[in-house]
Amino acid sequence: MIASERFSRIVESVNKRGFISTKELSECMGVTETTIRRDCEELEKQGLLIRVHGGAKSIKQKMILSDRDEKSMSERIEYSKEKDIISKRASEFVKDGDCIFLDGGTSIVPILKYIKGKKVKIVTHSQLIVNMFDDSEAELFVIGGKYIPEYNMSVGPITLSDIEKFNFDHAFISCAGVDIERKLVYTAEMDTMAVKQKAMNLSVRKYLLADSSKLSVKGFCSFISSDDFDAVICNVDENISEEELPDNYILV
Repeated sequence: MIASERFSRIVESVNKRGFISTKELSECMGVTETTIRRDCEELEKQGLLIRVHGGAKSIKQKMILSDRDEKSMSERIEYSKEKDIISKRASEFVKDGDCIFLDGGTSIVPILKYIKGKKVKIVTHSQLIVNMFDDSEAELFVIGGKYIPEYNMSVGPITLSDIEKFNFDHAFISCAGVDIERKLVYTAEMDTMAVKQKAMNLSVRKYLLADSSKLSVKGFCSFISSDDFDAVICNVDENISEEELPDNYILV
């Protein structure tokens, strides 16, 4: 198959599917993944698609999330299998006697059921955590501040001031998206970004929980490098090659 024909078929496939992996394109076209990567690089230069980790994405599909694009937490209350698997792995770092920070976001909530029964102190600004908390052994400390109903969490100066009263063994952080190649972690807006940064500064160990759907999404602003986390915990996905990931990524 000549290059021009490949180009046409790649663009058609990407626009039809929204995203397609390098591996799948390689198998469909009967060429190497290296050839597909070169093709996608050229097509990106022509403005016909967007290269992302593990494949290519349609230019018609929105890539940058703002706070207006994010669904409210009440609309995302269904906890996916992937988030559950990630939370289970994250919970293995928590031991009796630890003080932990749990960020807002549906990716974090399932941790509660996996640390249930451990004698820990939990600090959070998330109402989702408060609503799901049911543990006679753990202590829960709820941070105040300006409450955002769409995110079910508190933010702002009071929140940041309250967090400063604590020191954490572990901070479990959520995000809107991750850029693997540039090693950037994104949020959809500014207020929660400040809370994440403050909690990380006060914690001995930091963990980012991100399901694989977030590895091709950019948020409104980047707030930290993924290198600043002790571990980035993500679910296994056919479009993710473990060999291409930084050393601090844990696939589960």
